[in-house]
Amino acid sequence: MQLLLMRSIALTMLLLASGAVLAGGITLADAWHAAIAHDPTFAAAQAQRDAGRARGSEARALWLPTLSATGSVARSDLDSRTQGAFFSAPGFGSTNGVDFQTSVNGGTATRWGFIAEQPVFDSARLADSTAQKDSARIAEAQYRAAEQDLIVRSARAYFDVLNARAQLQTLQRLHSSAEKTRAEAQVRYEAGDIPVTDMREAQASADAIGVQELDVRSAVTLSEAAFSDLTGLDAANLGVLPEAATADMPAPDPLESWTQRAISGSPLLAIQHLAVTTATAQVNRYDALTSPRVSLVAQVEQDSLHGNGDFGAADITGRQASVGIQASIPLFTGGMRSAQRREARALEHQAEAELDGADQQVRQRTRTAWLSLTTAAARVQALRQLRASAASRLDATRLGAEIGGRTALELLSAEADYQRSGADFQRAQSEWLLAGLQLKAVAGELSAADLEQIDHRLGSPHPEAK
Repeated sequence: MQLLLMRSIALTMLLLASGAVLAGGITLADAWHAAIAHDPTFAAAQAQRDAGRARGSEARALWLPTLSATGSVARSDLDSRTQGAFFSAPGFGSTNGVDFQTSVNGGTATRWGFIAEQPVFDSARLADSTAQKDSARIAEAQYRAAEQDLIVRSARAYFDVLNARAQLQTLQRLHSSAEKTRAEAQVRYEAGDIPVTDMREAQASADAIGVQELDVRSAVTLSEAAFSDLTGLDAANLGVLPEAATADMPAPDPLESWTQRAISGSPLLAIQHLAVTTATAQVNRYDALTSPRVSLVAQVEQDSLHGNGDFGAADITGRQASVGIQASIPLFTGGMRSAQRREARALEHQAEAELDGADQQVRQRTRTAWLSLTTAAARVQALRQLRASAASRLDATRLGAEIGGRTALELLSAEADYQRSGADFQRAQSEWLLAGLQLKAVAGELSAADLEQIDHRLGSPHPEAK
């Protein structure tokens, strides 16, 4: 309930604070901050991190002194007989062969005690402490990985909306041009200037674009719904990807540099390193030299019994207090400890092998992300050139259509290529930006500042983007 309340308060504050932002457009950074308060997967990661921090406190508590109290009340009988005792008391002299008898029937027996213990040496406690500390660090690393994953997911959901809208705008423009071309072809056909096949082709082109527009409208709706599910925000007022490059595209650092950064900062590798540390501590737990348990123990106890017996009223009280060192050494466990050590050793080998596998995985992910980034950059450059070529072809075809050297369908085809090159260029930009985020996420370096840099590349929303 407390976690849900905190998330609700955070989301409410975000929505109230973003009222002015909504008027000017929701930025990518806004979307991520909203997702922090809304996404259930990230909420689970936050709860896991909080649990891990509690385990860190548990690790510290394992080596702190403990104090326990005991107490009991019972109905009890006592029959005590001592024969041949030696007795001595002032005024009575001394004598041998004395008998003592004490009896309590249905008396009240009480007991209380306090025991304080300070661990000094305990391999099992040390292994548990190491496991708890490592578990806390693992939870922090998992939270950091979840945070960076949420940044990437927020950006992907944001770009999915922008790309779908850009494609829809392209088809809307093409549909409008196709309808205009169809109407012109109809007039020219009726005037006898073109054959019926030209008119039918213009009609078919307009109808085909209309069908594509319906499909893309559905894609826009789905992408907007996915964005709202992730962030809880209305997707109607997002930014737009520019149809022309607005900033330079710096080349990434060499692959070797990124690989080293990933090995140093990857949350996945940090988790596996901690897993090996935990496994090694469990092996040491069962070493013969670390088997003894040594503690400093202080205790005070009192037992009392009072009631009536065969010899009248009786009240018996005994109290003891002690401070000392307590040690225990397992001598024989039926082979349990040796079996547990073999198991711990095998689990340590498993953790080491998984660490090697994680190292390979991080290197592969870094290589894949780096190649995706460089390929996306090259694709942006190629599509920029393609768009310029498509614009030149469109101008030439439009001029040819005006003087009769090109048909209306050829003009429509040239315009379609130009418009689609714009949508492809926008998508390539989003893929390049997303690849950069993914590369930083692999290295554990992704932050909100990276989203703010991307926001500077995005344009303000306009009516066509809605």
